[in-house]
Order: sequence, then C-alpha cells, then structure tokens
Amino acid sequence: MRITEVIPMRRNGFTLIELLVVIAIIAILAAILFPVFAQAREKARQTQCLSNMRQMGLAVQMYLQDFDERFPLDSHTGSGASWTWLFTLQPYTKTRLLYRCPSDPSTNWERPRPGQRTPRRVSYGTNFWMLPPLWGEQDCLGYNSLASIVSPANTIYIAEVKEDTTTDHYHPGAWRFPNECSSVYYVEPQRELAMTWHSGGANYTYVDGHAKWHRFEQTWTPDGTIDRYDPRR
Repeated sequence: MRITEVIPMRRNGFTLIELLVVIAIIAILAAILFPVFAQAREKARQTQCLSNMRQMGLAVQMYLQDFDERFPLDSHTGSGASWTWLFTLQPYTKTRLLYRCPSDPSTNWERPRPGQRTPRRVSYGTNFWMLPPLWGEQDCLGYNSLASIVSPANTIYIAEVKEDTTTDHYHPGAWRFPNECSSVYYVEPQRELAMTWHSGGANYTYVDGHAKWHRFEQTWTPDGTIDRYDPRR
C-alpha cells in the first residue's frame, strides 16, 4: 500500500483579517501623528511671524532715531498715503514679505472683497494711541513721541489685525464703553485683532522693539485690570 505524503500549500499574501489589522494600525498612527505634524507646521509659521515682528520692531526703533523719536503715521492721516507706516518703514525693513504673516488666512490680498475699496496690504496694525493729536485734543491718541510712553517695554505697538480687514491700525482706547474716544466711539477688540492665529494666541511687538507671543487676555481685560496698549500705564 502506497502512502501519499501530503505537503501543505505555501500561503502567498495576507489574509483579510491581517490586512484589516494593518490598516487599523496605520489609521491609529495617522490619527496620532497628523495633529503633531500640523502643530509643528503652525509652530514654524508662528516663529516666522514672530521674526517678522521683531524685524519691524527694529525698523520702528531706527525710524524713531531718524525722526526725533516720533512714531510713524497710519491711514487716519491718508488712506494708502506714502507717509503711512507701511511705506515709511520700508527703507528699514527692505522686504515687503515682512508685512504678511504666514498664518494669515485672508482672501483679499490680490483683490478687494465685496464692499471693500482696496485689497489687504498688511497682516499687522499699529496702536492708534501713538498718533499725533489730529483733532486738537487727545481723543485716544496724541502719544506720538517716545518720551510720552510711560513704559515702552510694557506697551504694545504692533499687533496682528483681523483677517480680511484692510486697516493698518487698531483702536484699543475704544474697546471699553464709556471711553475717552470721540472719533471712534466704541469697537469690540475681536473686530480689530487676530487673537488666535498661533496656538490660541498671537504675536505682539512692543514699543521698545521686542516681540512676544501672548493670549489676548494677557494683554487686555474688559475691567481694565490689564491693558498693555495704553501708553499712560
């Protein structure tokens, strides 16, 4: 009697269950790693933006030295005019790329949005308090000289402005009501500033030139306990 030896068949590939296990592992790893990669990319953008603002802070310091310690003007003195800070700081910054934050999601860089007359030119704005007295009185401005700033190292000058807006300044003196402003009356800060572009916070440049990341509530509170924008503090 002949005994036939049975040779087991060799498997090629994976079973369905094995494939599903591998796919599940890949999905879990992706769910873990993708947010990490996204955070790393945002951290790089935040760092680039902070570098932009530090360079603008240095440009402001050089401008102050050249112009009797007077701050640049903004569009209140002429919308798009050649003497506003966006243009007068240009010789000190060398590149317009500094004026655009890499995290800025605005869609009106090339052309204005409906209802707007001009496209967005800058991701940043200057503090309205630092304008000269345009109407013959303080009116939430008038602190145009470096000597008039009580604490330059604790007073914010440049901040990131809200996406899709076309202004080059913001009005912190009008964020509370009642206030001392007759020209602006009242405006909510979230309508003017970009507060959460960078990990729930934003970058700010101080009068003395240094730049720093903060959560907005670390720079200003409605009750007046914190106000890093007021040059009188």
